Formats: sequence, structure tokens, C-alpha cells
Amino acid sequence: MYNTYDTPTYPELGNIYPGDYYEALPYDEFIDKNQKLPEGKKVFDIRNFGARPEKNLLNTEAFLKAAAACEKEGGGVILVAGGSYCMGTVYIPSHTTLFIAADSEIKASRNVDLLLAKEKEQIDDRKGESSEGAFVRVKNAEDVTITGGGRINGSGEWYVYEPRELPALVPFETSRLPRRDQAKEINNIPGTLRYYYRQRIRYSEDKYGEGKPNLNRPAALVWVQDSKNVTLDNIILYDSMSWTLHIECCENITVKNMVIDDNRHVANSDGVDINASDNVLVDHCFISCADDGIVIKNPIRTGRAMTHVHVKRCTVVTVMNAFKIGTETANDISDILVEDCTFCMPDIYPGSVSGISLESCDGTNLSDVTIRNIMMDKIICPLYICLNKRNRYNEPYTDNVGENRYWGGSIKNICIENIHANNAEIPAILTGYETTKNDGSVVRRPLENITVNSYHVTYRDNKEIIEIPETFDEFLEDYPESNAHGDVDAYGIWARHIDNLVLEDINVVPRSCNTRKAICLYDVNNKN
Repeated sequence: MYNTYDTPTYPELGNIYPGDYYEALPYDEFIDKNQKLPEGKKVFDIRNFGARPEKNLLNTEAFLKAAAACEKEGGGVILVAGGSYCMGTVYIPSHTTLFIAADSEIKASRNVDLLLAKEKEQIDDRKGESSEGAFVRVKNAEDVTITGGGRINGSGEWYVYEPRELPALVPFETSRLPRRDQAKEINNIPGTLRYYYRQRIRYSEDKYGEGKPNLNRPAALVWVQDSKNVTLDNIILYDSMSWTLHIECCENITVKNMVIDDNRHVANSDGVDINASDNVLVDHCFISCADDGIVIKNPIRTGRAMTHVHVKRCTVVTVMNAFKIGTETANDISDILVEDCTFCMPDIYPGSVSGISLESCDGTNLSDVTIRNIMMDKIICPLYICLNKRNRYNEPYTDNVGENRYWGGSIKNICIENIHANNAEIPAILTGYETTKNDGSVVRRPLENITVNSYHVTYRDNKEIIEIPETFDEFLEDYPESNAHGDVDAYGIWARHIDNLVLEDINVVPRSCNTRKAICLYDVNNKN
């Protein structure tokens, strides 16, 4: 590909608007611009293999030659320095450090054919979407480090349609949720919080029935798959075209001193996705993205449980959920610790959808989760815990609860403590479910052993429209989202179908126009 230049698949795209990026991102607090090359390792400079930092010149072949030479020597350092290098998909072999110097970047081609996998590899079981492949791949590898203080650039805006509305730079006067009886049109109810942010998201699909074809796009900026002992340290991931960092079926992964600086309106651009992986540390990272900031999933195709994930000292700025477990949740998840983090949305409106979302909707048994010492600002819903039976994988009906995933999984042993949130919009929702079998007998699936301690929340004091229904839907098979339940009759904590609930030191300050109770409990046993 020498002397071959990048040609965009969708040349009419790629626009950037005020509010797409978080301009006040404190790079210097997270990135060391003076990092030295590791000592004692052979260096493979991509410039010595033909790479040139010429605008739009494709350097894929040069990079891959450097990687092959490094692999042949049993490992070493692939060096990217001296500018911006455009390329298609690249692979990092075992025992290798990818060192991108602080003045440099590798930039994803805008030609989707250079980034799609030769063999289709579904990333997250998304149905009806065209995502596959990734820009930087670490696959079946060990002892890999990505570092240097430079940037991996995904060219994200070139793979999604223009938004219906531009980013909102001033707050909305009134807060309102869609009603449950509007569920089929939930994304298209003008004047609701959900409508406000979804109109500004850029999709690769024809979300509005306008006859547009689905756009192809890579499913991840960096995909670490079936690997162990991998570190990302002192690196910038920028403008992802979908998931930013995907860690799948891995062991012993460290992510620290990393900045994710995405366009906050490119659909599905999660920050860090941890799928079916054990012993993962995410420490001292700043994540600004459109979709979930740090998210743990375990879809059915992985076929394995996951455990031991530790997130600490991170700041997350996102349109969606700052920390989330879900939505693809079929295999078990346990031993999760999140602490000493800040979740906020400083500059665009409305705020982030949620601060903490814990969901089991496809059969996961989720247990032993501790989340503590969290500061939030402009987070619409500080806390959301939902167990339901969405049954994404179409398990057959059975009368025997627990025989398969039809009746969902479980959520138990959850501790949420020392939460401080300002400018909230809606209450915390904690809910299991109750329904009936074909013979009319009751199936009750409660949350178990839930503790919320030192929970301090203050609402944004604007206008609100509250429409409380006569009965509350059990939310059995819907996509779980805090703003999809409609209004409830509490402004602080609304809890339903829970065994062993502990609420201690709860202080929620509502809007001055509030008419609701602070806390409402329904079918909650052994409460304190």
C-alpha cells in the first residue's frame, strides 16, 4: 500500500460541532508527555519500514512489517514517533510494547474496508447492526503493553450519520420522563429527558425510518481478546467509531493513566467494556464518551463466568451511564469493586443518564458488588438496580424457575455507600420483579441483600412534570434503563421486590416544587 492514500467510504460525514468534545479535559493530570522508551528492548521504528507521517497516506503495510519483525525477534518495541500515521487494522503480537510518542498518533482509515474483520466477529450481540472488526487488535497474545503518551485516533464521526439536533449547551427548563404507556415510542416523545439526548446522538443505522442504509463501521477502536497480562498505561484513545476499549475473555489486564476523549454523540462509543474477563484493574483514567463510561458485560457467547474487577480513581463524563453492569448479561458476574470516582457532565445537557446502573436481564447471577466514595454532578439518576427477564437469547419457557435463563438471573450482595450527587433529576430505582407462570402461580424474583449507606443527593431545582400511574408496571421484558420506568411516587429511593434491604443515612433534597414522598417501598422484606 505504499503511496496509497486514504479514501473515505462516506465522504459527506465527519463534521464536528461545539459540545461534541469535552474541551476542558485535563490531559496533564493523566498523561506523561515525557515518557522514555523502555530500556533493554529492541526497537522497531515504523519509519524504518516505510511509514511516513504524510496526510492521508496509508501506512498499514509499514506498521504490520514492523510488527512482524518484532514478533520474529520474540518481542520488543514498536515505535510510533514523529507525527500522525493513517492506517487500517493493525495487530500487536505477544511480548511487545506499542510505544506511541507524545507528539504522535496512529489514525484509523476512513475507508471501512480497511478496518472490518475478514471473518465476521460479532462484538456485543447487537442485532441488526453492521459493526465488526477493530482498529488495533490484541488477540491470543500475552505480555503486551500500549503506552508512550501518544494517541490512537478512531476517526469516529466518519462512520455515523449527522445528528438530528446539535449538542445542547444550555439547560432545559423542565424535566419530564416518558410514561410507561408510551413505551413503544419511548425515544420519540418531545419534551422528555430521553428525547433530548437521543435526538443529538449520531447513529450508523436508520433509527428514524428515513430509508437510509445502515453504515458499516468497526465495532471497536482497541480490541483486546483472548489475551493475558496486557497493560494500557499513559495512552490516549481518541474519537472512537464505536466501543473504545473492548476487553474480552482476558485475564490480568491493567488500564491506568489513560484518557478516552471521544465524540460524545457517536452512538455506541462506550469507554471501557469489560466482557467475561478476570482480574481487571482500571485505575486513574479520564473517560469522556457518548455511551456507557465503564461497563461490565457477559453475553451468552463467552460461555464463562467473570470475577475480580476493580475500578478506582476514575473520572467519567458521558451522555449515558457512568458505571454500568449490563446490558448483555447471560453468564455470571461477581466480585466487583468501584471506588473513589467522579461521575459528571459539566458542559452539555441533559446530564448523564445514570451514575450507577446494575442490571441482570438475560440470566446473569450478579453478586458481591461494592461501590463506594463516588461524587456525582449533573447525573440524572444516581442509582439504578434492575432485575428482569428480558430473555434476549430466547430461552424456552419452563415451569421450573432456574432450569434455564427464561426467568432471568439474580442480583444479591450489593453495597452502595458514601454517594454524593448534585443536580440529580429522578429518584434511585431498585427493583426485582413478580409475575405468574402459565398455571397462574406466582414467580417472585427479588433483589437480595442490598445496602445503601450514606446516600446524599440534591436535585436540580428546575420545573418538573410528574405523571404517576395508578399501578406500576413490573418492567418484565423491557430494555433496562432508569428513564424508561416512567414516574414513580418517590423522589429519593423507590424500591420494590427486595429481600433484606438496608437504608442508612439517606438524605435527598428534592426540587422546591416537589409533591412526592422521599422513599417508597413495595414488597420489601426485612428492611432496615
